[in-house]
Amino acid sequence: MLAIQRGSLAQRGQALVVIVLIMAVVLTIALSVVSRTVSDINISTKEDDSSRAFSAAEAGIEQALLKGTPQTFEAEVGSTGSFNATISQLTSGGTEFAVPILLSSGEIAPVWLVEHDDTTSELICSDLKPCFTGDDLKVCWGEPGTPSDSSTTPALEVSVVYTDSDSDFSTTKIARAAYDPHPTRANNFTKGADSGEAIDGQAYQFCRTVDLTSLGVTIRPTVNARRGPQYARLRMLYNTTQSQPAGVKIVGTENLPLQGQKVVSTGTSGEAQRSLEVYKLFSDLPPIFDYTLFSGVGGIVK
Repeated sequence: MLAIQRGSLAQRGQALVVIVLIMAVVLTIALSVVSRTVSDINISTKEDDSSRAFSAAEAGIEQALLKGTPQTFEAEVGSTGSFNATISQLTSGGTEFAVPILLSSGEIAPVWLVEHDDTTSELICSDLKPCFTGDDLKVCWGEPGTPSDSSTTPALEVSVVYTDSDSDFSTTKIARAAYDPHPTRANNFTKGADSGEAIDGQAYQFCRTVDLTSLGVTIRPTVNARRGPQYARLRMLYNTTQSQPAGVKIVGTENLPLQGQKVVSTGTSGEAQRSLEVYKLFSDLPPIFDYTLFSGVGGIVK
């Protein structure tokens, strides 16, 4: 009889152990599901905050482009987002300008040597908005470490648009210079390049000084005279596999006119922050116009 009771107690103990094990397994599974659910919720919340922060940054860019004048401002976007945006001028009163975009072969970046009206964007030269009066420009291009003897070594063409009159713009002309670091490439460009340097914080591999007088460009006599160089067009060539940077530095004490605006907008939602950077440059003719013939007085006769 005693043996039967002991066997019953042992079976009860085993059953209790099994129940405890089952409960432990169930509890482990439940905790795993809860943990995964919480993790999924956190990820979803972060993704939503990131998306809302990006949208807020976009809203800041849009409002900044409408405002136009240099300033810093902020605003709420909906009930969960906000942005802080800053509008700054590019190069106004400075001597250096790093083109804010990389250039592929055939692409062009303008560097303005005259000022623009704040309201109409018309070209102007005045005592309050002085235009460039120098006769030299230093141009630099190419990422540091770019070889000078590769088939894709970038060359740079500089086209300077200038006028001989303050009012008659039919006198507008173009002077060109082209520089190629590659020593043997057959293109009749000026060969070689000076050692690279930094312009506005951007390092370059190649540099050359453009002598406007030797190109026949009319030099502006005073800061408020319209005649003289209007702008320079920088065209990158041969770099078919990698876009390259370019920049301009003034040789002397003159300053570069305003080149455009830079807008930085930071959007915030929850713990997420996203920043956008946009450059608003003054408009220029598309590169295709450099390869077309047109006449203002009639048909073109071969």
